[in-house]
Amino acid sequence: MSSNAAGSGDEFYRALPELEGFSAAFEHAAYRDVPADWIVAATDVIDSTRAIAEGRYKDVTISGAVGTIALGNYLSSLDFPFFFGGDGMFFLLPGRHLEDVLDLLADTRRTVADVSGLHLRAGVVPVAQVYREGGTLAIGRVRVSPRYVQAVARGDGLEIVDRKLKGIDTDGIILADGDNTARLKADFRGFSCRWQDIPSHRGETLSLIVTCSDNTGLQQVQQVIDNSLDDPATAHPLVPETQTTSGSGLGPQAEARFLSRRARGMLYRLQRARIAMEVMVVRFASWSGLPIRAMGKRLNQVPEDNIRNSDVRKLDGTLKMVLAVSPEERKQVVENLDRLRREGRVEFGYHVSNRAIMTCLIHTNHEDEVHFVDAADGGYAVAAAMLKERLAER
Repeated sequence: MSSNAAGSGDEFYRALPELEGFSAAFEHAAYRDVPADWIVAATDVIDSTRAIAEGRYKDVTISGAVGTIALGNYLSSLDFPFFFGGDGMFFLLPGRHLEDVLDLLADTRRTVADVSGLHLRAGVVPVAQVYREGGTLAIGRVRVSPRYVQAVARGDGLEIVDRKLKGIDTDGIILADGDNTARLKADFRGFSCRWQDIPSHRGETLSLIVTCSDNTGLQQVQQVIDNSLDDPATAHPLVPETQTTSGSGLGPQAEARFLSRRARGMLYRLQRARIAMEVMVVRFASWSGLPIRAMGKRLNQVPEDNIRNSDVRKLDGTLKMVLAVSPEERKQVVENLDRLRREGRVEFGYHVSNRAIMTCLIHTNHEDEVHFVDAADGGYAVAAAMLKERLAER
């Protein structure tokens, strides 16, 4: 680990300077090495490719991401480093939380299996183990909105943890398996999935993962992508007009299952009724324009809040993006990235849909919120599978 670590206590992450704007995240000076006494926790949906092929892409996304709100409720805030990957997450925390995190992840695994039938890998790797293996891991903070600070990462540390979680190299990983006692129960309050699939206002929704040797190269890739678009400002996958709430679809059903920890029964039905009522209130606020407030939000401005607090671009050692594009723009993006690939400068994977999906985390006791956005029918998970195949071929 280099000498620019900003301390090793609980305040390491919150003490990092806040970057204004995503473009600043490409600068080397924006990052500090993660203290060696921290840990990386991770989740991953097993056999997500098969589940996506069966049309269960929304269940995959929810199961991979829901551990974030469990840790956020445990920490009383969402202001800690986490990274969404479509069918799983990474979390960085001080090492003193190790036993509690293992308990919470083990309970999350059990809940995912009970309510969705999917199976989750979950485990923890000490950052010191990453460094012993020659890996690097540095993070920064980007202020996306008043309610959302996004973590960004540099180095191959998360890739090393991912290999361990998937059993390719198991040295140093501590699995959150069934042997963990349920001393702590995961609290999923604040998880919300009340939006129908969101049609692309440009025709297509593109999920993209690009990897290359360093962030300078990724910044050049970002410029290539922007230059491939007619207007980068129109590429956000969310606009107010295409967001439609749902009180009874697959998302609300999944939300009710996680909050009740049941796939049926009285508690499940009560959660369904509560969700349907709250959706009606949001619809009324939007229709009437009345400044009804809940959880620190004006309900008639929820679609705009979703856009402001969404997670559509990220750096986690790779560049990940979800874009609304026309078919012609998508072809131009892929052609330009293929050119860089033939030159040996990048490798990438992508997935195209005609709509996006959104999974929402709104902290019940704090102003934090984040909305994970991905392309429907597979998104990042499918793009990651393509990237993995291409890297193996190389």
